[in-house]
Amino acid sequence: MTRKSLCWRVAAWIVGSVVGAVVVALPDSDQRVFSFSRTHGPSPLDLLGVAILVGCWLPVAIALPSLWRAAGGTSARFAAALVVLGAAALVVTIGANLGWVWLVAAGALVVAQIVVLSDAWRIAGQQSAPRE
Repeated sequence: MTRKSLCWRVAAWIVGSVVGAVVVALPDSDQRVFSFSRTHGPSPLDLLGVAILVGCWLPVAIALPSLWRAAGGTSARFAAALVVLGAAALVVTIGANLGWVWLVAAGALVVAQIVVLSDAWRIAGQQSAPRE
């Protein structure tokens, strides 16, 4: 993967994350498509925002296996652990109606993506550096 390709993926991730988060945060009619718990469940507008969030993350996710093989080591394991813990915490906090605590879990997922992308930037720079 080149740094130019990575720049496009990061740009798509940032723009899509902002747009998706804004769509999820927009007021809606409180008509749930389904319920996670007594107080949580996505409306059609929320599902659109989630689809945008997932769609913008896919270009990063598709690159993950090759990035993790190239990165190896501590940062890949740290990012993987953050993903598992963040996803599990997100399910628990939403299911248990813990209010705004879900933001900590979502933050862990964002940090995991940043760790992977920063490693990808480093690896892409090493791959494109001239060899002697």
